[in-house]
Amino acid sequence: MDDLELLSELRADAPEPDADRLRALRARSLRRRRRLRPVLSLPLAMTAAVAVIAAVAVVVHDDERPVARPPATAEATPVSAEVMLRQAALMAEKRLPDGISPRPDQWLYRKSVVRQPADGSVETQEYWTRYDGTRQATRLGRRPMETRTLGPDPGDDDLSPRQYAARLAKLPTDPDRLLAHVRGDRHWKDKPDEERGLDEPADARAFRVLSVYLGQGVYLPPKLEAAIFRALARIPGVRVDLGIRDAAGRPGMGIAYEVGAPGFGTRRDENGQVTERSYVILDSTTYRYLGSRTDYLRDQLINGEVAFRKGSFFATAEVAAGVVDEPGQIP
Repeated sequence: MDDLELLSELRADAPEPDADRLRALRARSLRRRRRLRPVLSLPLAMTAAVAVIAAVAVVVHDDERPVARPPATAEATPVSAEVMLRQAALMAEKRLPDGISPRPDQWLYRKSVVRQPADGSVETQEYWTRYDGTRQATRLGRRPMETRTLGPDPGDDDLSPRQYAARLAKLPTDPDRLLAHVRGDRHWKDKPDEERGLDEPADARAFRVLSVYLGQGVYLPPKLEAAIFRALARIPGVRVDLGIRDAAGRPGMGIAYEVGAPGFGTRRDENGQVTERSYVILDSTTYRYLGSRTDYLRDQLINGEVAFRKGSFFATAEVAAGVVDEPGQIP
């Protein structure tokens, strides 16, 4: 369920939904977005490295803690995708293995800042996911922490953090072999759009899956990270812009899929005009994952009503992460 789908269901079923309705919809959206990418109403990725919010202008949200206010529009400077991604690969190859191997009963902690497009609200979110994938705890703003059990999902190909780390460790580190693998991999493959007879093109799927690998939040071997950057550079239509800001206001290198197809990337209307562009954001110096951003370049309509206005945007920022022994602990 993406942002437009969730808002559409809210409007169709309950113009002014109560708290129970909101929690139920958000929980369902969360499961569909993957356990390691928890979300309220929009996509969110996570990072394994501990990061600190850069010094930027801040506002105080409902949790009374300062969070950054990013600019209203992306100040994009297009650059050569091939050059920048090659540089990112060279930097990734120099990273040292982190040596961290969590126990099954330990928890992955992640703290994020999320900026919603409809009203511009900014919220701090914290997640603890048990490494064996059996439980998850969340704390949104100043609300109490909630813990839930994660059972098997027969209709999905969801993975625990431990399973996902094992999966990444087996991926090929040759960029051509990696690209061939993700182009044909069924993992997280989007279902065909039966109404329009569309299926996700192989290049769009490759970009989407590689993007998820970068922000998944489990250990990413340096050679695999470098291969991901080199594989992205081989996908026709990949775009790189500098100056793309995450939800914490940090400028970084934004990577987008420009062709315009179902899935993650740039979307266009029937006339070919860009209506929406989504970025994976990396630090411009270290090329570590910072967050994500989607800019709405045209009014987004649901049932004939404007859901997100032109110039609005959704953004995330990963500001802290680590391994702890129980939910509620901070690394």
